[in-house]
Amino acid sequence: MKVAVVGGGLAGVTAALDLVDAGAEVTVYEARPTLGGAVQTLPARDGDPEPPPDNGQHIALGCFVEYLRFLDRIGEGRSVLRTRLALPVIAEDGAVSSIRPTPAALVAYSHLRMRDRLRIPIVLARLRTARARDGETFGAMLRRLGASDAAVERFWDVFIRPALNLPADEVDVHAGLFTVRTALLGPRANADLVLPIKPLGEMHGDAAGRALGAAGANVRLGERVESLDDVDADAIVVATPPRESARLLDEPDPSYEDSPIVSVHLWFDRALLATPLAALLSSDAHWVFDRGALTGHAPERGQYLTVVSSGVPELLEVRGKELVDRIAGELTGRLGSAGLLWSRVSREPYATVALRPNVARPGVSTARADVVRAGTWTDTGWPATMESAVRSGRAAAARVVDTVRSTVST
Repeated sequence: MKVAVVGGGLAGVTAALDLVDAGAEVTVYEARPTLGGAVQTLPARDGDPEPPPDNGQHIALGCFVEYLRFLDRIGEGRSVLRTRLALPVIAEDGAVSSIRPTPAALVAYSHLRMRDRLRIPIVLARLRTARARDGETFGAMLRRLGASDAAVERFWDVFIRPALNLPADEVDVHAGLFTVRTALLGPRANADLVLPIKPLGEMHGDAAGRALGAAGANVRLGERVESLDDVDADAIVVATPPRESARLLDEPDPSYEDSPIVSVHLWFDRALLATPLAALLSSDAHWVFDRGALTGHAPERGQYLTVVSSGVPELLEVRGKELVDRIAGELTGRLGSAGLLWSRVSREPYATVALRPNVARPGVSTARADVVRAGTWTDTGWPATMESAVRSGRAAAARVVDTVRSTVST
């Protein structure tokens, strides 16, 4: 069986690996010069610290079981740091309080008034059985269950916004419910933070390429498929972003709204952040990471940080220097003065589909019996995360194998 996989992101690579393991002859077509799709390391520039910055700090959770299995498959299972959820949150005055998934720790979260803190475990318990209303946002449900405006902004959004790339008041209630029930209300290990300790391009695209090559797959980089009719294969997996998928499948433009991610990479002349990561309240700088320490490349002088802002279309329009000054100022204003030695901005305007209420996502099947669909944006039952990408690839490969088996048996 000859199978073509169009798209070399996490979904396409996962599908290709599963198909190779099932005995298929697989060719992967990727328009970029590297595999990995949206999970990339930026091309190195003169003056960059080591390692070069990634196109954002991608975080996984302990409940991302298929993503972690994917890393094991490509030989990168040890390239992550897994820790219990203990997220330092920095308030406007520089005060720090941490989010931990235990009732006592939640009540001790000092960035809220005591009566708001006491309601966090109550609302969390109610979310176990709460029923969503049609067209509702997750923020609306939280308030309906007893959360205050301050709690939504200063507690729930700290977790929801980076996970779903939208604030709670904009994201679909089902996506928010799924995230909380899976990560915070599931087994304790589900809430673990899983952080990459190597450059994303190295531990995803490069490693996947080696795994595919070792398994006998043919990987064709820098090759954009113009038409599926030009592809010589018995079956095809289309694992591309929504608009490219629609073009290849001759479907109407899906008209999805994109939710961007903007990252600002900063090298300061002194250390500012005392922990590997932290969240900032009431700031454009949603999360900050000590990239130097996490990757084992702390600079000889100062500190190398990556700041990630999720679901912020307004920041796409801010010029580079103005954005750098704005984000650097947010950090120094709360953590102390420091000189900036180097900076770089990365923008991902199409980072994820905006999962607002009533957004419909397609499944694996297409109008063509020999073609299946994959991608983080498809209906995997998960929000648009790396876990969703891997699950979509596995589902696409399974459908191809099942189709071939049923054809042979008849």
